[in-house]
Amino acid sequence: MAREPRIGSASVIITPPLGCEMAGFDARKGLARGVHDDLHARALVFDDGPTQVALVSIEVIGLSRAFARRVQDEIERRTGIAAERVILAATHTHCGPVTFHHFFNQDQPLDDAYLDQLAAGIAHSVEMALAASVPGRIRTGFVNVDGIAVNRRTSDGQPIDPAAGVILVEDAAGRPRAIAISFACHTTVLGPNTLEISADFPYYTTRYLQKALGDDVEVLFFNGAEGDISVGHKSDLSAVGVVADFRTFAKAEELGLRLGRIVAESLGSLEPEDIQLNVLKENIPLPLKTYPSMDIMTRRREQALAKIRDLNDRDLTPHVLEARRDGLFSRIEEYYALLYKDATGREPKTLAAEVNVVRIGRTAIVTFPGEVFVAIALNIRRASPFPRTMFFGLTNDYIGYVPTADANANAGYEVVASRVGPEAAGILEERTGELLQSLVNS
Repeated sequence: MAREPRIGSASVIITPPLGCEMAGFDARKGLARGVHDDLHARALVFDDGPTQVALVSIEVIGLSRAFARRVQDEIERRTGIAAERVILAATHTHCGPVTFHHFFNQDQPLDDAYLDQLAAGIAHSVEMALAASVPGRIRTGFVNVDGIAVNRRTSDGQPIDPAAGVILVEDAAGRPRAIAISFACHTTVLGPNTLEISADFPYYTTRYLQKALGDDVEVLFFNGAEGDISVGHKSDLSAVGVVADFRTFAKAEELGLRLGRIVAESLGSLEPEDIQLNVLKENIPLPLKTYPSMDIMTRRREQALAKIRDLNDRDLTPHVLEARRDGLFSRIEEYYALLYKDATGREPKTLAAEVNVVRIGRTAIVTFPGEVFVAIALNIRRASPFPRTMFFGLTNDYIGYVPTADANANAGYEVVASRVGPEAAGILEERTGELLQSLVNS
């Protein structure tokens, strides 16, 4: 007789020390001077007998592939859960510590002692979740969410992903034990002027749902395909330090509570789900952009920064904003031009994007290793053979932005901050669709 499925959850505080560098905003000045709310690693472990899967929500901006592999291997060593069945997803808060180097924080130092603490905390959360596992059941579904997410690149604010995926975990008696939410939106209500550690609006969602369901219920937030999705501010302005008046903790509370209420009110509509597990993974090669020679790239950066110095940078005139934008964009492109060269100086043609597809009964979860534009995810969902297809972004790696082909033609911050070319979106959609078809047939 098959063993009854078991599910466990647990969380560990991963708040960095005060005085640490904060990640996410090139325009931020200053170190962390306070803690508004603690950051957590929150783990959810499923075990159907032959297969174990760990889903971990980590309240940091992102993870490098090397760090993710290190933690996955440590989790396998501690728990026996295979490393390839451990999904590590960053929530992408911009009010947390520096966890890796990329285009947005080229000069910020890494705190190796904190990274050791972070790795241990993530592994311990999975270890505790497995130890706390009990016979259980799940219900899954989508809930419509409005009034939070806006497409930050379009005049009408569309498209967005209006559906939040929900996985509710209950014990054998029907008591809630954990709830996982997948929702596509930059966790950037708080801007570069914020110097307090915070999980941003998901903190308030967590607090609301724990009050509604029980303080011992773990609430896991997984960001979705949020590459071009925010709460209403424009990335080109935010990136150069223009902070909209609404970017406050009060707004974060308003939006976080809204998401929490919508999810809580929809729990009765969730459908019972079999805990039948499987995971497939593929490193999908995405074509890289090409750049001019380093001499040209460096000259562009130097010219852009010289222009900024020549202007009155204290007054945010259109000329100053344009100069700041050009300076930032030139530094990003120079960074990318150097990033992927091998030891001989040659530049590879493709970038490997690790995509996982996770089956939990009739629900599929697709993971992306960076910031994917929402239209890509919507196309994948429409073609998916599963009744429900959820998306976890910023998972197991960070490769930057993956824009649509149309977006590439319109440039802007996200396109400049993408390392892949316009063909990447179609390739990602096609190969992910094939993976989902293989998963449904497995």
